[in-house]
Amino acid sequence: MTEQSVQGQPMSDENVSWKGYIAAAPTPFDRNGGLDTGRLRDVLAWFQQQRAHGVVVNGTTGEWVAQTVEERQTVLETARDAVAPDTPLLVGIGSIRPDESVVLGQHAASTGAVGALLTIPPSRWLRDDEIFDFFAEMARQIPLPLVVYNVPAVTGFDIPTELLARLLTIEGIVGVKDNTPSTERRVSTLRRLGGEHAVFSDVLEASTFQVFAEEQRGRGQIGSGMPLGHRLADAFELVWAGDVEEARVVVDDLTAFKAAVVEVLGPRQPWHAQSKALMVAAGVDAGYPRFPTASIRDDESAMARLETLVKRYL
Repeated sequence: MTEQSVQGQPMSDENVSWKGYIAAAPTPFDRNGGLDTGRLRDVLAWFQQQRAHGVVVNGTTGEWVAQTVEERQTVLETARDAVAPDTPLLVGIGSIRPDESVVLGQHAASTGAVGALLTIPPSRWLRDDEIFDFFAEMARQIPLPLVVYNVPAVTGFDIPTELLARLLTIEGIVGVKDNTPSTERRVSTLRRLGGEHAVFSDVLEASTFQVFAEEQRGRGQIGSGMPLGHRLADAFELVWAGDVEEARVVVDDLTAFKAAVVEVLGPRQPWHAQSKALMVAAGVDAGYPRFPTASIRDDESAMARLETLVKRYL
């Protein structure tokens, strides 16, 4: 496949309206590992009460790797029924098998998602041209705006800014969700691509907030849950209103909150378990992680400390 054969007019910032704080939902399972759509509805209702600017299901926080294709379809169908039509609903369609991503993407289009997050196939060592061809073929087969999801903790490869820019020339690729662990790369991608394209990054981090708020690069943040509730949505609305310093208070509080959570739970706690425990601490039953990830919610001491933290910062 030649690059010239798939290049179209790159979609600009104006082609996609999603912005602000988009909450990535955990997928609730019951204590025995069964998918719990009732709890999922409760989680999604809480996100909307907290004024999330959008919702993602079946992302990394949503434990897509622990679900079957059929379960992932059920999660999206439940979300489409539960999320208000005017709230953007996106879905993760990453898979180790490209054919599964196509099935999930086509289902997402028919179900009413407004866009899909797509990773490179995890554990597949691919050259740049192979990565380009993968996204080009997925965009050709999936009738939905696609966001390149750079998440090296899952895929094993950190997509550099230069390659992200190249992927954005593919017709149907409309943006990037950048979860690089490198602050240098994150800032580079925001500055180079965040003005023209729908780039979502950890812009509520102290290291990147200035690039977003003062240089006006990036569209927002797709974050795991809403650990500070509506304050995360407030931060973006404050920036849009020109009150950057008040928004910076939220950024500082989020930084302190994350550090405090690590102090309680330790540095290697799986985020699937952590995000669900934080929601339970906020009064929303987000269920249990799926085996082999252990739940935190039965640790009474840890949960008591998390509840104190949540009350302090919410």
